[in-house]
Amino acid sequence: MSKAFTKEDGGGDEGLTPARTRSASAEQRYITPEGHRALQEEWLSLQGPDPHAGDWPELEAGVRKRERERRARELSSILEEVRVVEPDPSRAGRVFFGAWVVLEDEEGEQMRYRIVGPDEADVKAGRLSVESPLARALLGKEAGEVVQVERPRGPVEYELLAVEYGGSEAHAPGP
Repeated sequence: MSKAFTKEDGGGDEGLTPARTRSASAEQRYITPEGHRALQEEWLSLQGPDPHAGDWPELEAGVRKRERERRARELSSILEEVRVVEPDPSRAGRVFFGAWVVLEDEEGEQMRYRIVGPDEADVKAGRLSVESPLARALLGKEAGEVVQVERPRGPVEYELLAVEYGGSEAHAPGP
């Protein structure tokens, strides 16, 4: 058999999800209070027994256990490193960390995002990393301003329709 298809290190990490990549910068990483709470809850859920432990064959159960342990270590590290930033109502009207924004693209499609830390970002859930090109373009802007973002397919413009600060998704401005 070709060496290209063998594993020599015997590390036993096959099938594990790779750790989430983090910012290469040495700068402080920020997180919203809601993001911090969600990561804490996930970490706590990994501390107890796996509720699905009996549902897996022995080999898969071992892989799942190692995955849970790896994720718990990763979360512990993240929680130690991040700084929780409360939204600042005095900054209302301008986009800063923690802001909810409503944007309209060139085709008239509206979208809503919250500017969050990279450890809690999930575009499909409406959480845009502060390190993303779009969030960087929006920082400091006010409703009515237009930003241009370079993409591999070419530049795209977004109009900033609304900026709001609130503690949860329930307070998000609607499109």
